[in-house]
Amino acid sequence: MSIPVKTTVRCPQCGKEIEFTMWQSINDEMSFAMKDIITGKLFEAECTKCGKKTNVHYPILVNDMAHHVMIYYTFPEDKEQTEKALAFTKKMYDGRVRIVTDQASLREKVAIFNAELDDRIIELLKLDIIAQVQRQLGEKEVQSVYYIPDDNPRFEVIYDGGSGYVSFDQNSYNEVRDEFVHVEDFEKDTEPYIDIDWAYSILSAGYGE
Repeated sequence: MSIPVKTTVRCPQCGKEIEFTMWQSINDEMSFAMKDIITGKLFEAECTKCGKKTNVHYPILVNDMAHHVMIYYTFPEDKEQTEKALAFTKKMYDGRVRIVTDQASLREKVAIFNAELDDRIIELLKLDIIAQVQRQLGEKEVQSVYYIPDDNPRFEVIYDGGSGYVSFDQNSYNEVRDEFVHVEDFEKDTEPYIDIDWAYSILSAGYGE
């Protein structure tokens, strides 16, 4: 069930109070939901006086019923409370469950599942991208990598002092997926935190070899 909450936020530019709808939870039965999460519009308040657009941070539970996954977006300081809620959810829900602590990761997760992809394979692909780009950067370090969906899907690589793009290669995705598809622990898919640290832990454990 989607649960909206009406509130107001103050424009940081002119001080006008802006009516804004926050969502405690939202699902893909709302036609705009997944699109507005991916674009960031769901968290955007626009001032009717000066036109300033403001990003509003608030926790939300996203229920992507089409892909059988729930995504909790919570603040880092609330992770323990969210994990308790997740444990309760798992008693009634047999789909995948994820926890993210920033909006960029939430947008990416929704985009990945919306593209019919597995976020675990995407994170493992990032390891190769980081290694390749790091060799080219020299002393500069890769800070983060995000999957970008559109007609030309790609990865955005953010590094010290700049950013760039690496094309998404479906063949590489398929090869990594095929390496892990029969691994028992991988098939269970019970880990809520799927990120680059998770990918490094999988690599260190020797899965897929």
